[in-house]
Amino acid sequence: MKKFQNFSFFKKLTVLFLLTFIFGFHDLFAKEEKQRVLIILAHPNPGSFNHAISKTVEERLVQEGHVVRVRDLYQLGFEPLLSLEEWKRYESQAGDTPADVQAEQAEIQWANHLILIYPTWWWSPPAMMKGYLDRVFTPVFAFEADVEGIKGKLKDKKVSIIQTTGAEESFIKENGMDDSVKKLMGIGIFGFCGMQVANHEFLMGISGKSYDELKVVLTEVDAMVSGWF
Repeated sequence: MKKFQNFSFFKKLTVLFLLTFIFGFHDLFAKEEKQRVLIILAHPNPGSFNHAISKTVEERLVQEGHVVRVRDLYQLGFEPLLSLEEWKRYESQAGDTPADVQAEQAEIQWANHLILIYPTWWWSPPAMMKGYLDRVFTPVFAFEADVEGIKGKLKDKKVSIIQTTGAEESFIKENGMDDSVKKLMGIGIFGFCGMQVANHEFLMGISGKSYDELKVVLTEVDAMVSGWF
């Protein structure tokens, strides 16, 4: 009888060890799955719905254990204009990169996943966001060209985009505006740099929604972003 009791004890000990081993590895992989997320926000009004979206996204990701940094381009006072001096050195990228561009490039290098948040103005990002892309996603840093063609240099990074529109969904879908913009961003910009646009979401008809309706949209954004990671 004592022999069987000892066998039962060792059997329980073995099971306990295996469970600890399995769940220990599960925790290890769970930690590895946590992302370094860079939110890039472009809206001049701190009280805007775009800022509320950014805050919702940040809080959700932090709650789920991801590491998040936010670059509010207007708050930073980022200069969106590509200067003549920068334009002249665009191809060669010889000489010193401006300090503000270096800072943004360092943030992008740090991140695994970028999330762009901005309003739609004349079916384009605001000039601030466009200028950010012009000045920061430069040759050598983001891509290079040789006799074999264009090579993206940011292949290890993903991008998600959340853009708000004043236009209603019926107008956007009828005219294919969302597909056009997705191609512009996904192929013409980020695809060019080797990046994958993992998600591109349009929050449509925002300007016509009530306060309560906007609260519902934020709840939907919270759930949406949780599902991205």
